[in-house]
Amino acid sequence: MAAAATENSVTLRILIDKEKNKVVYAEAGKDFVDILLSFLTFPLGTIARLVANESDMNKVNVGSLNKLYESVANLDVKHFWTETCKEMLLKPRNSMEAYCQNLKLNLDDTEKLKFFICDNWDCLRQVSGSKLSIFKDIKCKCGKLINREIFPNKILGIKHEGFVQDIDSFIIFDNLKVMPDNIQNCVSLPMSFGYEDFNAIKVDTVVNVTTKEMVDLLKCSLLSETPLTDFFLRKKQLLEIAQPRSSFLLDIGAKDNVREEVIKLKLIVRKSNLKVLCAIAAEDFVDLLFTFMTLPLGSVEHMMKGNSCLGSIDNLYKSLVDLDGHKYLKSPSLKDELVKTHLTQQFELHKQKLQIDEVPISFYSCYTEYDYPGNYSNLPGLYNFGGFCYNSLVQYSYSDRHSSTFQTCSGKGFVKSSSLYMVTDGWIVTQTSSISIVSFLAMSNISPSDIEQRAISIGKKEVK
Repeated sequence: MAAAATENSVTLRILIDKEKNKVVYAEAGKDFVDILLSFLTFPLGTIARLVANESDMNKVNVGSLNKLYESVANLDVKHFWTETCKEMLLKPRNSMEAYCQNLKLNLDDTEKLKFFICDNWDCLRQVSGSKLSIFKDIKCKCGKLINREIFPNKILGIKHEGFVQDIDSFIIFDNLKVMPDNIQNCVSLPMSFGYEDFNAIKVDTVVNVTTKEMVDLLKCSLLSETPLTDFFLRKKQLLEIAQPRSSFLLDIGAKDNVREEVIKLKLIVRKSNLKVLCAIAAEDFVDLLFTFMTLPLGSVEHMMKGNSCLGSIDNLYKSLVDLDGHKYLKSPSLKDELVKTHLTQQFELHKQKLQIDEVPISFYSCYTEYDYPGNYSNLPGLYNFGGFCYNSLVQYSYSDRHSSTFQTCSGKGFVKSSSLYMVTDGWIVTQTSSISIVSFLAMSNISPSDIEQRAISIGKKEVK
């Protein structure tokens, strides 16, 4: 990493114990801390895609997350209600995109969010019932396609500049704990690490980190308890044996997080060691698994109370919880959004199993009869209107993403209910049949007498 600052890098200083070959801690400003916090806004599907990319490090496996993502990619589109359903799992939207897109380094390569409305003027004139979509070519109730783009970024005028105040500097510990830099603690801080004199701290160096290298740091952060040392001192080979416990996805779907619905499936278990070989499930269980791809990392941390066991991400999340929102973040409300990141609009299932809601944003439009197709002053949520409203003010509601097939699939999830699916213990999901199951068990080299089936339920029945 070069020491000279560039437009495509962020700068920080690190203290290194050269004798122990470890990072003591780093000092960084707004740019670097904003990028760290942006990790929490990434949907798990985005993270799976990023860590699978080659950077200066090889791709890494984050528990069962990679296999689940690959299952979505490999499953034939005919098993999804629409191509859109598959695409939104492979490239899920970041509900805090507006805060991330202007960061010094934006790791998320997902296409920028766009909004579409019906091209039918009569449909637009309706004050109630007008439909809006972040997906193009969804069918409107009038029969035409929702394919007129509105709310372009230049009209929205969203220019959020990250998350933390630009006047602050921060200390980042080797385990990714973040705290405000306090000069009053500069003498006691080394002592807290067991250093009796300053000479034991061998190196104070300035480094610059590029986008590609930040992807490496993300990989280290998901797997390692000492990501700064592993990243800056090139101990990446240690990551080959550093893996989060593979059950963290299962914990997301634990009963405390699942709403009042029951999902039934059948387990095929090896009797001799009680090992689950696979599960045979319908679309509701597969929808639950695939929903994980859309969940922001911050919402996962919130559900699991900061105990996801994902490397050092827990420490980053808990540091955010401890930060004074008034003093160090742009606003207390922004802190609340980060601590419990919402789903993007139209990503919540009609029968959502997990207790995560969509981001609460409403869209309005002013129009006049004389300037259709219109000088739209379309602004979301808390943003001010531009222009003048001589006639009507229209509030848009989101359309059903399944209507792009010109059929009604209301109440459905991502995959169709006409198939059964096999889910392996490593979260590989495939469409299945009797022959497929027998072939899988044959490859496992297990005697039929050593196999039993067990019916289980996930969730809890509603008490009336």
